[in-house]
Amino acid sequence: FKKGYKMSKFLYKEQVKDLITDSADIVRMMGRSLENGHLDTNSALHNLSAALTKLEKAADLVRK
Repeated sequence: FKKGYKMSKFLYKEQVKDLITDSADIVRMMGRSLENGHLDTNSALHNLSAALTKLEKAADLVRK
């Protein structure tokens, strides 16, 4: 390993990948609902909030 290389970068790789994948799935599902005309404002806000929360958690793990 290079000097100063953190082993922790490997520890969170799968968790970051899962969080980003989950966020993408939420947005993809919302897109399908929007195309079909089945999207209401409250569920859209809730789903966007969940996707953003997952991305924020992923960003926090990357910063570690």
